[in-house]
Amino acid sequence: MLDQIFSSAFTWTLIAILAGWYRYATKQRPIFPVVNDYQGDFFRRKAYREYNQNAKRLIVEGLAQHGSPITLRTPDGLKIVLPSALSDWVKTNRDLDHQELIREEYFAGFPGFEAQYTLHAPDNILINLLRTKLSQNGEIIPTVNRHIGPALQHYWGDSGIWSPLDWESDTMGIISRAAASIFVGPEKAADTEWQTVVQAYVREYFAAVRELHAWHAPLRRIVQWFLPHSSACRELLGQARAIMQQVVQKREQEARTAEQQGLAAPQYNDVLSWTMQVPNNKHPAGDIQLALAMAALFTTTELFRQILIDIAKHPELVEPLRQEIQKSLSDHGLGLAALAKMELLDSVMKESQRQIPVTVGLERKVIRDTSLPDGTRLPKGSHIAVDSTDMWNPEVYEDPEAFDGYRFLKRRHAGENASQFVQSSREHNVFGGGRHICPGRFFAATELKLCLAHILFEYDLRLKEGYDSQPMAHGVYAIVDPVAQLEIRRREKTGELAF
Repeated sequence: MLDQIFSSAFTWTLIAILAGWYRYATKQRPIFPVVNDYQGDFFRRKAYREYNQNAKRLIVEGLAQHGSPITLRTPDGLKIVLPSALSDWVKTNRDLDHQELIREEYFAGFPGFEAQYTLHAPDNILINLLRTKLSQNGEIIPTVNRHIGPALQHYWGDSGIWSPLDWESDTMGIISRAAASIFVGPEKAADTEWQTVVQAYVREYFAAVRELHAWHAPLRRIVQWFLPHSSACRELLGQARAIMQQVVQKREQEARTAEQQGLAAPQYNDVLSWTMQVPNNKHPAGDIQLALAMAALFTTTELFRQILIDIAKHPELVEPLRQEIQKSLSDHGLGLAALAKMELLDSVMKESQRQIPVTVGLERKVIRDTSLPDGTRLPKGSHIAVDSTDMWNPEVYEDPEAFDGYRFLKRRHAGENASQFVQSSREHNVFGGGRHICPGRFFAATELKLCLAHILFEYDLRLKEGYDSQPMAHGVYAIVDPVAQLEIRRREKTGELAF
């Protein structure tokens, strides 16, 4: 009898799982040609392999062959890729939403992933603060700058002998401390425990997302309770909430004490303080800080790494960059004006961004049935993206496969409007566009320029002899070489810089 019950339970569970998988697999029907469907590929192994290994070629050849939008079959379902000519239509269409797509594809509702929900919450608390408080805020520059020198000393040291970087921690650590100076403030910016929690959460979160995407959608809410990276996220979230609650209570006590003594409460110019002042803010401070870390640490660290690699590959850029930085700081002092005058550095940053082969941008979820300009209907629930392969199109960029640190400086001097690092265009849409354009891009630019200025004046860089570093593409996305062998040595002081 017991065997029959267990057998029956197993049978019905299996039926439920298979039914869920079937509904998931059949709910989407392609509107446009699927460019990686192959005869006899019943389990779609070839389709997924081609997507993972050759997405750029599939997009370029598919759009050229069909002269219309195409569909990619991915392990997560169908993704419609629109030609870049439809960029403006995507940017302005209110039936398309980027945040809803992120909430879905990055599992914002899963336990331990609440930070992702906070980042893209319907109240837009963080998005609005990033736009209004963090963008082009000259007051934060001295604070960020003060934390970079000690961070470099901690992670990179002061040895005058060539030595290898710990590629993961010695790059993320610099960006994390610089960002924390404005995100969490003086109490925890350089705190070892807090830095360990934040950096570990970012690593575990993105590993958990990859982990979950390996499972069919109907199973993810079940298996996430047992997967190691998802479990780590839940534990780290609890630690972050506890640490931040202590900081919040400390600041609230400072304000009460000051009021009792008839004094003004201490003022903090950081995101923690700004969010504490938002009426009816119900997001835990720990969730907010981890949300900021997810948004800032991963993408900024990735670009920071690529820039370091490109500068090491092109040592002829180092002296012109040093001269530009020195002149900008001497003429304008440390502030927004000096950073704006670092035009070659800006160009190098944007060119390094172009080296990371992300082949789509402007990703959106269709939240209401809508129609393309030619009348083709896009049903609610569709996932769309815009072709970004113009970044390597010889009709757009001369010698596109080569790295040219002066590329965007020359385009800026020729009058091109979208040649600055923080700007987005049809040909270079890494930061997105429209109402969903990245609100943290100005802070990222500030942080990167300050970090690179310190590094260029304080260190020499090179790749290990014989090592050729290349980004790694996976589907329509890419990561910077995760095992790059970069070597550094401390430079002898050649005079004081106006840091």
